[in-house]
Amino acid sequence: MKIQWLLGLALCAAMGAQAQQSDEIVTVAAPRLTIDQPDQRYYMEDWQMRQFRGSYDLANGQTLHVRGGGTALYGEIDNQGPHRMVATRHNTFVALDRKLQVRIDFADDGEAGGEVLMAQPQRNLATGEITEQVVRLATR
Repeated sequence: MKIQWLLGLALCAAMGAQAQQSDEIVTVAAPRLTIDQPDQRYYMEDWQMRQFRGSYDLANGQTLHVRGGGTALYGEIDNQGPHRMVATRHNTFVALDRKLQVRIDFADDGEAGGEVLMAQPQRNLATGEITEQVVRLATR
């Protein structure tokens, strides 16, 4: 019994030492958020789009304003400038300039939830280059 226990202990120690000697590097890619135009747009009547118009307080303290008429819908975060949006699903809209994506879910009690993605400029500290990164402003 003691011999089996000692052999097990020695085997565990050898495996631990072998695992520590490995120089293998494993890279795990983080999921990237993207804002993509749909292959086909989702057609909505004016009365359907009208239900999404209004102002929505986001979880991060900003406000999403959805305005427009007819088949044109515009989304704006605070006063950062409007983005013309098209419907991609019955509750999801993407800006034509790919800078904003909005999903609005209405609960039975009338409360709104959903998700807002926005492309924001980001400076690469190493090169000084300015690129855009899509960030999740709010989700519920």
